[in-house]
Amino acid sequence: MKTAFCEDIRCLGTLMTACDSCGESIPLAEDRRRCLDCLRDLCMSCEECSAHTVVTYFGFREVADFVEVLTKADEYVKDACGRFSGRDDIYIAGVQKLVAFLLLKLHDSGAAAAVLQEMPLGLREAMERHGESWLRRWVSLRSMGRYVDYFARRAIAGRLPDDVTWLHAQGGYGPMTWKGRPLMRTVWDLALSSIMLEEIRPRTVIELGTASGASAMWYADLQRLLGIEPCVKTVDIDPPKLECSGVTFLRGDAKEIGRVLPHDLLEAWPHPWLVIEDAHENIRGVLEHIHGVLRPDDYITIEDVDAEQALGPFLLNHPGSYMVDARYTDYFGHNATCCADQIFRRTHPGAPAESRRMSAGNRVA
Repeated sequence: MKTAFCEDIRCLGTLMTACDSCGESIPLAEDRRRCLDCLRDLCMSCEECSAHTVVTYFGFREVADFVEVLTKADEYVKDACGRFSGRDDIYIAGVQKLVAFLLLKLHDSGAAAAVLQEMPLGLREAMERHGESWLRRWVSLRSMGRYVDYFARRAIAGRLPDDVTWLHAQGGYGPMTWKGRPLMRTVWDLALSSIMLEEIRPRTVIELGTASGASAMWYADLQRLLGIEPCVKTVDIDPPKLECSGVTFLRGDAKEIGRVLPHDLLEAWPHPWLVIEDAHENIRGVLEHIHGVLRPDDYITIEDVDAEQALGPFLLNHPGSYMVDARYTDYFGHNATCCADQIFRRTHPGAPAESRRMSAGNRVA
């Protein structure tokens, strides 16, 4: 619990930046502009980069009233538990203890101090030093809603796991494997893929970037276990020589996405889809091509790279069409996934966003 409090505060509380034009600091709560061509941050008063693609990233605004924080925290805990008990999840049980302690502290500081003394030293220090700040931050993130505008996430575009933990998550003694082949996934993404398939129940998984083929076989096996007819289409410039029931290995280059995945071929594949971009080539071209055949409730994930420069212009061209699914990006902590801010759900036409809209300052030159 102490580590979780400290790391979450470090990750989200130190993401301050400065204007690359005037040098003034831009607090986390304030909107800022971001030039996607020269990757400069600008305060809202500076007007440089007028010929480039400039977007507005909304500031992260915390819930101010602490009674509201405690009320919402209680709601979120109950929602997280669902049909389970809080005791079934150590993390949720810890949040319950923290809420109970802070409620007591709000109304009876003496009783709260007595409760604190009975706690283990590490937990006691965490609650005293970071508990209130951590809970406010957690509630504020959750209050943004499940489906969040990408531009409202970027002021807090950090990741909870530190870099060393992140690297070890792919295997400190060698890569995790599936059917004898390197899977090349973090422990978080391995678990997240099974959660997403169980909930989204995609009838087609489209993977760009096959590598060893282990992940394609993993997805097909998950579909099979969930009672879904396995249907995985995986594309690589040099696909492995494998045969696996339910997996189609396609040879092709993401730079020529229209040739390897023409629309008439895509239109024959059943929805819902889970599209996994892991080739790291022509990302915007891939997104624009796939956009034409995606349906509401299909998902796109972009793995292992920060695709900000491709995503910004793409999302501006299709306003309101895609929302970050924060349930998945933040399932194991804020952006504890190789798809940080990059798990998108295709929205229903005309559906209202659960977050602040893109501002009029967003533009594509």
